[in-house]
Amino acid sequence: MGIAPDQPKAAQMYKHAADQGLATAQYSLGYCCMLGIGVAHDVVAAARYLRLVADQGFADAQCLLGFLCEHGKGTKRDLGEAVRLYRAAGAQRDVKALARLGMCLEKGRGVVQSEAEAAASYTAASEFGGADALFASGVRHLDEFGKRSAPESFTLQLAVSDLALAARL
Repeated sequence: MGIAPDQPKAAQMYKHAADQGLATAQYSLGYCCMLGIGVAHDVVAAARYLRLVADQGFADAQCLLGFLCEHGKGTKRDLGEAVRLYRAAGAQRDVKALARLGMCLEKGRGVVQSEAEAAASYTAASEFGGADALFASGVRHLDEFGKRSAPESFTLQLAVSDLALAARL
């Protein structure tokens, strides 16, 4: 198109559109703030913009905001709210939210522990193409699902994924 990439300019344009209430711009600006793309790294601002969009029912924003709530990044740590957001995004087939919800259900994080509900969440995510959930379902089937606790490999895989995102926050 002949336009050189300019992250600060893009973030400025997102902000202008976000201030006018455009949900996709609010999400994009929240994402930029979360990772420091074109703007100063500001997880508090990221959570604020993501909340605006999550409250409008956008699954990607609900999942990201759920992660921030789960880990207390940019907002107070609230595991119950994280689970609520993961459920809302999962209802829209967001595979990452379903995988995160499965982990919360499996570990009893912000919700009563339930292997059966965790299995259902992982299965739903795997049916929608989520690699994390496909892996978890495979591990679960090898472990005679529900008879023993989950192998540490899946927990470790999610932990590594969390660390990678958290390191950027």
